[in-house]
Amino acid sequence: MDTLMTCSEASRATDETLAGTVKPSSLFFLIETSGGELDRWGSDAVKTAAQASPIAPGLQRLQNVPGAKILFIRRPRSQGRSFYAAITNQSQPRIYHTELADYADLLQLDLASLRPGQAPRLNGMEMREIAELYTVCANGRHDPCCAKHGAPVYQELLVQAGQDNVWQTTHIGGHRMAATMIAFPHGIVYGHVDPPDVEAIVTNQRAGYMLPHKYRGRGAFSGHDLGEDAHKAACAAEAFLREELRAYRIDDLRLDALDENGGDDWQIRFRSADGQAHAVHARASLSPPRPTSCGDPAKPMPQHDLRLIALA
Repeated sequence: MDTLMTCSEASRATDETLAGTVKPSSLFFLIETSGGELDRWGSDAVKTAAQASPIAPGLQRLQNVPGAKILFIRRPRSQGRSFYAAITNQSQPRIYHTELADYADLLQLDLASLRPGQAPRLNGMEMREIAELYTVCANGRHDPCCAKHGAPVYQELLVQAGQDNVWQTTHIGGHRMAATMIAFPHGIVYGHVDPPDVEAIVTNQRAGYMLPHKYRGRGAFSGHDLGEDAHKAACAAEAFLREELRAYRIDDLRLDALDENGGDDWQIRFRSADGQAHAVHARASLSPPRPTSCGDPAKPMPQHDLRLIALA
């Protein structure tokens, strides 16, 4: 492989499997940092701000929420302080929005209200539920591939989804799969997204469908609290089974159970909308060495071998 390839070029050249490359996150906090000091994202913008910045106390509080992932968001010429909370670990995922008067308001978020079936409360007021949101990683200081591929995808998202529904975001994870983006409220993560893919992603999301061939995984599976390896295996199995069954509606499949066979080996059962059970055997292994970030040495990465299991 050409060592001059960027990490995303190498990933695309080897036709790297996308599904099964997302860490679990049952709750997303999106914090606008447009304008000002926090808008100058470094390589690890959230981590750096949580260590020492005016926003650090609020970030540290949110980081302690189980299953939470924090993303900074921004858009050109905005000066607002939008704040979103997306609860993905439920049968009907939800995303909520409010405007912060000050970042200190993050300390007033009622953590007990972050539950399925109710709206989060901040400063004693319920946050407003919204229908959709799209975030694309465009943080070139984390990896140049994020800016190279993320910027044109962001521009196309503006056209297809509208400015109010689109943000640039800090590192989602897996920049070698740039452009990488999240469709909320479900927390569906896509990779190797190019501008021609955007219309299909938005149109399908709005109609309740997903694109398995660009699918990296989801934030969480309703009713399940999985460790990282098991979650990735479930995402890989889900994409595989959707292609086998041509089950492209988001609600077509639901994770039923995941049984560990020992080591990196699982039997994963899903149930379709008509109640039929399906099972997939998933075994994790390591790929040949590949660059995971531009300029870093190549190293093996987890991948999944999958097959259908006949149920008695």
